[in-house]
Amino acid sequence: MSEQQVLANQARILQNQTKVLGNQTKVLANQTKVLANQQAIKTNQAEILANQKKLDRVLANQKTIEGNQKKILANQAKGRV
Repeated sequence: MSEQQVLANQARILQNQTKVLGNQTKVLANQTKVLANQQAIKTNQAEILANQKKLDRVLANQKTIEGNQKKILANQAKGRV
């Protein structure tokens, strides 16, 4: 193999290595995005759970209110009799 062929091969190797490094950089950037998205998902899940707990409290309060309204109506009915 001539010296020119060796140099040409080395140049191709360097080009390929540069492409590989570029691809690795892209992969790292994508992994960073994935991690950020996973963190956002965890945050959103925590907010959803907190909202579900609040909703449970609202529903429990509504049931209490309904029970109280029934008692009030019953007491009013007793007062009218």
